[in-house]
Amino acid sequence: MKKKNKKEDKIKLINISKIRFAIEIEVEFPHSKDSQKLIDRNRVLKGWYIEDDGSLESGAEYKPKKNNKLYLNEEGLTQIKEILALIRVHRGKISNRCGLHIHCDMSKFSDKKILEIIREWVHRQKFIMKKFKVHPDRIDQYCQLLPKENLQKLTIKQIHDFRNSNGEWNFSNYTYLDSKYYSLNATHLQKEDFNTLEFRIFNGTLKFKELKERIEFCLNFIKDACERE
Repeated sequence: MKKKNKKEDKIKLINISKIRFAIEIEVEFPHSKDSQKLIDRNRVLKGWYIEDDGSLESGAEYKPKKNNKLYLNEEGLTQIKEILALIRVHRGKISNRCGLHIHCDMSKFSDKKILEIIREWVHRQKFIMKKFKVHPDRIDQYCQLLPKENLQKLTIKQIHDFRNSNGEWNFSNYTYLDSKYYSLNATHLQKEDFNTLEFRIFNGTLKFKELKERIEFCLNFIKDACERE
């Protein structure tokens, strides 16, 4: 009697240095005219820009341009160090209203893997908020907890349809896909947009060590979620 050949599912190991990302650093200035002057002049590093942030009274947001996502390597980290130095020169400061957002490129991830990442985040987000001591005001407004209700109804097909909807989307089962103000923002998954998952949970920081730690956390979270059996 011949034995049946069973093909075992192979777990593809992910190299986090191959995942592209972009950061958004929110800061505030001594006076609103200071931030507006910087925004108008847009004097930042090549490939970066500064824009107004509606959630801040006299603040702005520094981030790479859409097509200038970074890698976790010497070049990418050097750019971040230079941006942090420039923010200090501009007299930017961090307040409780400021946040740090990290976009991770999902263009090379399947719909199934993205669903796994979202589900893993929903189950671990409270622990993560405690780990990084997220300010309560931010949890209440700009990085709310993702609801667990109807999570089981979210399917691979729905993720696929959302990613390919070209901005037109009507989703009744899991409405957080229509709002960015959650700890994990999936509204940029559409291919006509950034095609990213945005981790919005972190408090603002201008410390390079903390910023690097948070980037590594996001990339490793994606890796762990995708490599789970």
